[in-house]
Amino acid sequence: MSIFAGARKCDLKILAEELGETVNDSHKLKDLKKIILASKEYDEESAKEWMNTIINERKEREKNERRNEEIQMAERKRKEEQEVAERRCQDEIQIAEQKRQEDIELRKLEYEERKRKDELEFELQKIRLGAEDDWSKLNSPDDLIEKLDDYDTLRSTLRSKRPRKEWHYDKQDSLKYDSAFTTNGN
Repeated sequence: MSIFAGARKCDLKILAEELGETVNDSHKLKDLKKIILASKEYDEESAKEWMNTIINERKEREKNERRNEEIQMAERKRKEEQEVAERRCQDEIQIAEQKRQEDIELRKLEYEERKRKDELEFELQKIRLGAEDDWSKLNSPDDLIEKLDDYDTLRSTLRSKRPRKEWHYDKQDSLKYDSAFTTNGN
């Protein structure tokens, strides 16, 4: 019975078939052992060698299956890592493209702002040149005096409309009351 040590049901089924017996999956381990021992072809030495060969082949198959599973798992892992790297690369490309588009938009805005400032400065320059042209047209002293009088009139009108500040500082009067500048005789 030591020939059955370490044997599984599948191993016993193969051995029984090698001995010329008909077996099916419904047979139990105990039944398979009885069928093998009752076989006409049963020889303990040859049965022991066949059993060892069958067990070794099964172990080798299982080992190969495990190795194949490990290889497949490693391959799946490598593919997943590659996909993650590709997605990361695509994300980086997309972010870089988005940043580039934002930079382009910012430059457009800066350009438009600079253009508006230049146009505004150009308009101001035209106004200044127009004012200089007005002053250069005033050739006679009478025209110049008239313009200055108009300016003084406008200025005094604007001043009279503004309320005076209560704390208005008068330099001349402040020296009169300052003890540092008064003499003992006053």
